[in-house]
Amino acid sequence: MPNWREIVRPKLAPLGLDAKREEEVITELAGHLEDLYEDLVRQGKSESEAAEFALSTAADWDETRREIQVAAHEEVIMNYRLGPAGKRRFKTLWLPGACTMALSGILLRLLQMPSAPSPYIFWPQHDMPFVFYWQWFVCLPLVGAIGAYWSRHAGGKLRERALAASSTAVAWMCFPGLLLPFVLVFQWIVHHSAPLVPAALLLLVWVVLPEAALLLGALPFLRGNAAESRPAATSH
Repeated sequence: MPNWREIVRPKLAPLGLDAKREEEVITELAGHLEDLYEDLVRQGKSESEAAEFALSTAADWDETRREIQVAAHEEVIMNYRLGPAGKRRFKTLWLPGACTMALSGILLRLLQMPSAPSPYIFWPQHDMPFVFYWQWFVCLPLVGAIGAYWSRHAGGKLRERALAASSTAVAWMCFPGLLLPFVLVFQWIVHHSAPLVPAALLLLVWVVLPEAALLLGALPFLRGNAAESRPAATSH
């Protein structure tokens, strides 16, 4: 069997990485070529044919070297800007949380299209209609499950999984939390009354209920230790 590490090493040199990282890259690429070589031999090809074909998959070694150097440079920049803890939090919280917000936003936008099923509309006050997208709430547990699963698969802690799953409700909470005091003060100055019932309904419909629906879907992935999912994430 060819010594793939000794074949790969001179073809990639010089990588310009530190010695430890360079050895990791060479070992990984050599492992891929060895796996391909062994598969071809099992399929009936001769050892020379299998070795030649495996090498042909990485024929442009200059381009392979450039891609490795660019990837290593980007990794260094991310580590420098975020640090180890920030990089881990990006994977376990910010990325799955952004996915949760995007999915929930897309679903809500689709339900606002003219061809979508009609929402439920009720009137807490005679001059103030309130729109309730009940179909959105039906879909939110699935969105929360996706965010929590992603975070757990990346090694997220319990709090990170919960925040990743409920990021949509957290974002909505910031909006009315900042806006409502000004609205209430304005209504009191102009009309000498504060719309407390609509304000409470706004918080209920856009913060409390979405939070509950998202966490309901995330519940199966809030159990157990994040370390349980790491072997699955690193075994590939």
